[in-house]
Amino acid sequence: MQASRLFGSTIPTVASDTTSKTKDLDKDDFLKLLMTQMQNQDPLNPLDNTEFLSQLSQFSQLEQIFNVNQGIEGLASSQGSLRDAMLANLLGKTARVEASDVYLKDNNTIDFSYELENRTGRVTINIYDADSNSVRLIQESNLDSGQHQVNWDGKDQSGKKLPEGKYTIEITADNLGEDSWISPWMLGPVQEVIFSQGSDPLVRVNDQLVPISRIMQIGEQVPAVSNSSQS
Repeated sequence: MQASRLFGSTIPTVASDTTSKTKDLDKDDFLKLLMTQMQNQDPLNPLDNTEFLSQLSQFSQLEQIFNVNQGIEGLASSQGSLRDAMLANLLGKTARVEASDVYLKDNNTIDFSYELENRTGRVTINIYDADSNSVRLIQESNLDSGQHQVNWDGKDQSGKKLPEGKYTIEITADNLGEDSWISPWMLGPVQEVIFSQGSDPLVRVNDQLVPISRIMQIGEQVPAVSNSSQS
């Protein structure tokens, strides 16, 4: 048996070979320990007033921290409810979402767009499967600046229909020998909002579920895309 000093008094503790679970002291535990210490203090060596006041000060600080934590938890909860209410208002609105990752469904095609700041000699679109294998290469030449839309038929380079699953789209633009990365995006109405637990809520746009963090723009109407191609 060992002895340790807690809040100015000696409390016996028993050593054990087994692993014991520990629990953080809350304000009630702190107060119980303080009262136990006062009831069991040594009459010949009573608790010093200065030490007692110091412990009361610690209890006051603990109470304040507890109240602050409760306030923060309440604020986080109210912010979450407010966020969910605001997200519900996205239904039916037009959303532009980042589309580097897409999910191909059976017998479906995927429409995505990109934007060029300047006239470009060649644009290369590479589509990869979930194992990072290139399954489709699309190249377009002499494109004007502005928005361009691509309709991917869901087939590989040989024309074979690819299986359902996740695919990654990478776009590069070659202008006078300099390559630049371009972000693909999709545009469409928000069809559904899913309030996921423990992660970002999801929105469904063009039958694609994407986190709200990938929303680039929200509007009332769908702007026209200047150029379209099928691949």
